[in-house]
Amino acid sequence: MKLFWHDVRHLAPPQFPDYERAQLTRAARGEAVLGFVRLARCALVGAFEDPRRALRLSYIGDRFPVVRRLTGGVSLSLDRDTLIAVLALPAGPYATMAPVTLMSALAAPFLAAIRGYGIDAVFTAPNDIIVAGRELACVFARRDADVVLFEVVMPLALDVEELLKTLRLPLEKLSEQGLLAARQRFAPLRTLVPDLRSGPLSARIAVETAQVLGRTRQCEPPPPLVETPCAAPDDRPPADVQAFLKTPGGVLYLDAWLDPGAIIREARFSGSVVCLDGHLLARLQASLAATDITRAESTLATALGETPPDIVGVEAADIVYLGHLCAARFHIGRHLGLAAATQISTFSPDRTATIEAVLGSIDAVLLPYCAKPAWCKWRHRDGCPECGQCAVGEAYGLARERNLTVITITRYEHLRAVLSDLRDRGARAFLGVCCTDFFLKRDYAFIEAGVPAVFLDIGGDTCYTLRQEEAAYAGRFEAEAFVDARLLGRLLDWRDRLAVTPVATAATRAQDKPPEPSRGR
Repeated sequence: MKLFWHDVRHLAPPQFPDYERAQLTRAARGEAVLGFVRLARCALVGAFEDPRRALRLSYIGDRFPVVRRLTGGVSLSLDRDTLIAVLALPAGPYATMAPVTLMSALAAPFLAAIRGYGIDAVFTAPNDIIVAGRELACVFARRDADVVLFEVVMPLALDVEELLKTLRLPLEKLSEQGLLAARQRFAPLRTLVPDLRSGPLSARIAVETAQVLGRTRQCEPPPPLVETPCAAPDDRPPADVQAFLKTPGGVLYLDAWLDPGAIIREARFSGSVVCLDGHLLARLQASLAATDITRAESTLATALGETPPDIVGVEAADIVYLGHLCAARFHIGRHLGLAAATQISTFSPDRTATIEAVLGSIDAVLLPYCAKPAWCKWRHRDGCPECGQCAVGEAYGLARERNLTVITITRYEHLRAVLSDLRDRGARAFLGVCCTDFFLKRDYAFIEAGVPAVFLDIGGDTCYTLRQEEAAYAGRFEAEAFVDARLLGRLLDWRDRLAVTPVATAATRAQDKPPEPSRGR
């Protein structure tokens, strides 16, 4: 048996999806094929990612194309200094392997080839090849209809500034110091072996791959290709209900569009997850169609059954809980309107508390300094005189009239200290005002504290939209975010009512009749 392979080929980005399909077609015929390509400047979107969430589309504009690959995982900022290996083969012994086991096994020949240059590279879950703690390459896989597609993305050199401008959720801060820190997270091959050439590296990988697969090598020309249209922007209106969950395998989103009567018209999973079963998320979406949103959790549990999902770092319980979060968002919408509910989320460390249980337990309110006016002398200090000239002052008044502790968070270290204090003094829950990007990047601070919370999103100019995270974390961000004091007041009014109304439990929640969807605030 043979491993058919070809040396490096330069492709226009829109040709890459056709190249993947050509490799898979041969694998479906029982052949094992390995090829190496380098793409012109582009953004390569994961199979299940939403470009609006993954990329800074306002920066990309017409500068370079956005192309969707067949494998899941994070979106990538690429240029011709990146080598991509594409291996397609019959599933055989890989058909039943756990996702991480499969990727570790197929990464082995790549590790062997890289180590041949004196680089002590190792595979680390969920899908990275690292050296001395720095990312050298990332791997992705897909397993469909008895074939496996395995891809390894190896930067030879890396423009970190372009990467941070292209990807929407930043890895590091876009500043001189932040760029330096980001460069320390990556180990492009030519920073380790300055004279490394892609041709000899590809040949080494082919030798090692053939040995692992027990096949002999046969070099051949690359396949003829056509161009695939670039990823089209999604022009659908925003989802009526949406939720997200950060997992060890990446961030997973669930969006639902509703018909009157709370029936799901359409559902969509998206995210940076490596889902080997390329059709799993589509099947789960189909299971939710024509289902009452309040039953999303149980519907997903039934659809998943006892078989673990074929997703790296994501458990069945994570997907089911995402259904719960969507139903919880809709439940919030019953009280405050669906438009308002998109700005509110619940954080339950053990995933058991309802929105009522957390909201009714709130005894502290945390506000971001970035929502205070730039001219305010209290902007970078805790406290507020309630002068009446900004929404933060209104928020302080709303909290104080309820005898709630209210704190302005002035920098990231201050947040850690405040959360620690809340935990140590036995706070039951808090209401936090922060942007979703901050929560996604710094969720471990809230997990470590273990205090339940209700979060209210902020609007306006945030440090993430302006790429000034470093200044924000240090307390030096000068633009102004926006706190919706009216919505905050409605949340606290709801909290007050819970003091005299029995709090819903998980059991009573499940017995709720499906409500009519709210049409606004």
